[in-house]
Amino acid sequence: MKPTIIDLKDYELSGGGKLGESYIKKDDPDVLLKLYSTNLEQMGLDEYERARKVYDLGLPCPEPGQVVHTPDNRVGIQFKRIHGKLSYARALSIHPENMEQYAAEFAAICKKLHSTTPPPGLFPGIKDQCKQYILENPYLTDQERSGVIRFIDTLPDGNTALHGDLHIGNVIFDEEGRKYLIDLSEFSIGNPLFDLGIIYMQCCTIPDELELELYHITKDVSTRFWSIFVKEYFGPDADIDEINRQLTPISLLRILCVEKMMGYAVPPIRPAVHQMIGID
Repeated sequence: MKPTIIDLKDYELSGGGKLGESYIKKDDPDVLLKLYSTNLEQMGLDEYERARKVYDLGLPCPEPGQVVHTPDNRVGIQFKRIHGKLSYARALSIHPENMEQYAAEFAAICKKLHSTTPPPGLFPGIKDQCKQYILENPYLTDQERSGVIRFIDTLPDGNTALHGDLHIGNVIFDEEGRKYLIDLSEFSIGNPLFDLGIIYMQCCTIPDELELELYHITKDVSTRFWSIFVKEYFGPDADIDEINRQLTPISLLRILCVEKMMGYAVPPIRPAVHQMIGID
C-alpha cells in the first residue's frame, strides 16, 4: 500500500527538538503531527506500532491515527491532540512550589504502568532491546561491548510494562488533569528498575546544563523532586541511598544506549562503565 503523502503547508509548526518537530493541522486542530528527522524513520515506525498497542492495551496515551510521509519521505505520525498539555518537566519549571503534588502524581502513573502485565510477545523485552543498542553502539570497544552485554545478563528479569524512556518530559497532563504517556518508541517489558534507572539518570546524574536544556529545571529542583518521588514510589521507609546505588549502573547503561541513538559518545562516563563491567 502506498504511503499517505502530506503537505506541510497544511500544518502549523508547534514545537521541535533533536528528534524532529510537531505540527498542528490547520483545518483540524484536534490532529497533532509528530514528524521525525530524516534519519529516524525506523524510530517513527516503531513508535506508531507500539503506541497503537499501548493504546489498545488501555494504558493512557494519545490516540494514534495514521503513519504519513512528507514528499521528501520523512515519516510522521498523526495523533489525537491533547489540548492544553503540560509535561511534568515543564509544569515543574513553571510551578516548583507544586513539587510534592507533581512527584506524587508522577509516581502514581509510574506505578500504574509497572503494575500492568502485557500479553506475552506483544512488546520486546527490555534486556534484548538494550543489548541491540549496545551491539550497534559504534563508540564502544569490543571489550567494552562484551562486558556490557554480560552486565545486562546479570540484571533482574520481569514481565511488566516499561516505557523504555521514562522521565518527567515523557508524561503529560491536560487541562482536566488527565495523564498520558508519550514518546513510546521504546515501550517494552521487563523489570521496572530499567525505567527507574532512566528517571534517576534524568534527575540526578546528567550535567546541570543538560538538565536545564532538556527539562527546563535546575539540578537542585530535579534532585529534590527525585527524593520525593522515591518515597512516593517505594514507600515512606525507602532507603534513597541504597536505591540510588542500585540504579546507578542502570543509568550508565541508559547513557550507552543513548549514545547509539543520538550519534555521539559520552567519554566522561567511561571510567564508571569500566568499573561496572570489571575492566581496567
